[in-house]
Amino acid sequence: MKKVIIIIFLLLEILLIINMEKVIIEFKNTLSICLYSLMPTMFFSIFFTNILSSNNFNNIFLLSILGGYPNNVKLLKNSNNEYLNYCTNFVNPLYFIGTIYNLYLKNIVIALIILISHYLSSFIIYYFFKEKESIDNKDINFKESYFLSLKNTINTIALIFSNLLFISLLVTLLKLTLPFSSIINSFIIGLLEFSKGIYELSLLDVNIYLKGLLILIIITFGSFSIHFQIISINPKIKYIKYLLFRLLNVLISIIIYFILVNITN
Repeated sequence: MKKVIIIIFLLLEILLIINMEKVIIEFKNTLSICLYSLMPTMFFSIFFTNILSSNNFNNIFLLSILGGYPNNVKLLKNSNNEYLNYCTNFVNPLYFIGTIYNLYLKNIVIALIILISHYLSSFIIYYFFKEKESIDNKDINFKESYFLSLKNTINTIALIFSNLLFISLLVTLLKLTLPFSSIINSFIIGLLEFSKGIYELSLLDVNIYLKGLLILIIITFGSFSIHFQIISINPKIKYIKYLLFRLLNVLISIIIYFILVNITN
């Protein structure tokens, strides 16, 4: 297995050298997304939820909504309810409002339909799998909680951004090899890394309802990039079970999406 991994990474390095110019362009685009789309929203939401958690705010479900994935898994590590890790699957709300709505969609109706479909699907799953939960917190003063929250926020963002930069290499290689149309390519990239895929979709001139549906699927599935971050944060999570919950999540959100689209038209 180790030999296979070594060979794969050697091949990736060779492809990196061959396509260096395209990779550098992709890195610039990824860094732009990180600094101007993700950083302003993710930093504050992750930091605020860490502050709340460290000061014994124990409403885990609400913290998960405010923090978004993958930060929610870190907040849930001390919970005694295993299924919270599988049921609480929420896109960062500040990222959705600040970036997906304000910069990409610029359509309040579609944005609300996506957000309601995304949230409601997780609420439904949570309702059927919820258990009484508790979480163990230590009493610490505000100064300690501030610096601890700051440290946790920086570590979480560093993990997310490092992962994004590595994924950008795979995205570059995919762009060179995928034989499909632009919209399918963007959707596949979104399943691999959600922020990059949503950005690619936002550039396409396609039907707004189709664009909204694809963005909904991507943010509800979370992308394999987010999945890898989540299982690295909490090794207790069983990935097959997590994946099945995400597929169920997507199915329910699609049904709600079509219902809401029909109601609003």
